[in-house]
Amino acid sequence: MQLAFGEWLPDQPKHLNKGANVANNVYFAAQGYKPFKSLVDYSSNNIGTDSKGAGSFRDGSNNVYNFVSNKTNIYQLDGGTFTSRKSGLTGGNTDFFTFTQFGNYIIASNGVDAPQYYLMGTSTNFANLSAISTSGTVPTFRVSGVIRNFLVTGSQPSFINRVQWTGIDDILTWELGKKQADYQDIPGAGGKIVAITSGEIGYVFRQNQIVRMDYIGGQTVFRFSVISSNRGAVYGQTVTQTDRRVFFYADDGFFEINGDALKAIGAEKVNRFFDSDLNKAYTDRIVAAIDPFNNLALWLYPSVSNTNNTTGICDKVLIYNYVTEKWSTANASASTIFTQFVGAYTVELMDIISTNLDNINIALDTDFWSGGQLYLGAIDSDFKAAIFAGNELEAEIETSELEPIPGLRTKITGVRPIVNCASTVALKTRDALVDTETTSSYVAANTSGIVPLRQSGRYVRANVKIASGTNWDDAQGIDIVASPAGLR
Repeated sequence: MQLAFGEWLPDQPKHLNKGANVANNVYFAAQGYKPFKSLVDYSSNNIGTDSKGAGSFRDGSNNVYNFVSNKTNIYQLDGGTFTSRKSGLTGGNTDFFTFTQFGNYIIASNGVDAPQYYLMGTSTNFANLSAISTSGTVPTFRVSGVIRNFLVTGSQPSFINRVQWTGIDDILTWELGKKQADYQDIPGAGGKIVAITSGEIGYVFRQNQIVRMDYIGGQTVFRFSVISSNRGAVYGQTVTQTDRRVFFYADDGFFEINGDALKAIGAEKVNRFFDSDLNKAYTDRIVAAIDPFNNLALWLYPSVSNTNNTTGICDKVLIYNYVTEKWSTANASASTIFTQFVGAYTVELMDIISTNLDNINIALDTDFWSGGQLYLGAIDSDFKAAIFAGNELEAEIETSELEPIPGLRTKITGVRPIVNCASTVALKTRDALVDTETTSSYVAANTSGIVPLRQSGRYVRANVKIASGTNWDDAQGIDIVASPAGLR
């Protein structure tokens, strides 16, 4: 009897669950699970404390610029080394930095300190954006995005619902009415603005409202349309975007915006699981990012299982494959994740990672070393730059609970994992839904590919583990060797 692992549905009961009851350190592809790689750091130094934001950019000549902030500094990551480009910042523990590219300018803001700018190819350090303003007053703002040809900012200290934008094609012009520069206070009780997306259109996220911005020109400049009057983003870093698809976490779960339609992607799947697994003392630490190569939206978060967590460093990742529309989890110890361009490495710079080639976890034949490639990056718990390109983590996938022979107990004499690598299997059985399950030892397959397990029960689940560092590609399910065991 073959049983596919199926999609992970932790919000459903274990019995008669249509999918997997556990799917950790994996992600769901078209017909099964694939491995999720471990974090491997590659910087020679660190930023000293938790990251409060990061951004990765390329200029018109395809040069890579990576920036990371903590509460007091903005660092540039170049050649595997962090260099401070702005010190003396005063943000608090819950203030995060937004990094936005406008042409060759990088704008950094946290809603507390004066907004900063860095001109790629020219600047050495970040400086106050007001220093290059040619007209008008640059406000202090928390978040920003680029909509059409405007830098659009949001959430000012005294106007948490205010959106203000620059002159068209001109980051230096802030004078109201000049080159279409203007502002709009968004009415309603939606709370403060926490994120602004970029593109031909933009979405302004408030805590309990989402507003679409469309450029129409003239004296009006932008049209504002409410697409969700009672749902927004809990925190700004829970919003992530790929093209016109936007994913976010709201008070009532996970959602996607695609063409103005709000789609509940977590309802009856992972919303209840996440609510119970999240360490609510550090909810401001949730960070979302996109892995474009694998079509994944990810949320890094601190879980309740990390009982030693006193700083808020995150330890879990919730993963959503937005092509297959399936979920999973992974382990990762970090304070930030972000889509990152990795700069080119020479043989000399490889020493930053390790002077011993045998200790380098990043394969030497990957595009990492040639530079300019997009990776899912992070600032890990040692506050170093890292990417998810190390060894395979220990994978654990558990099938749904089934009743192989309806009305009878079943005797299991073997399990064949449908996995293209070595693995171990344990059986979980019970005779009634109120019973505490009995779990066997984990056993490896014999030379014929069968795991020789002998266990009986009316309801059966199989838990498959793949050891960390094992090279594998696909885990699809199991094949059970079973026979009737009679009535209880």
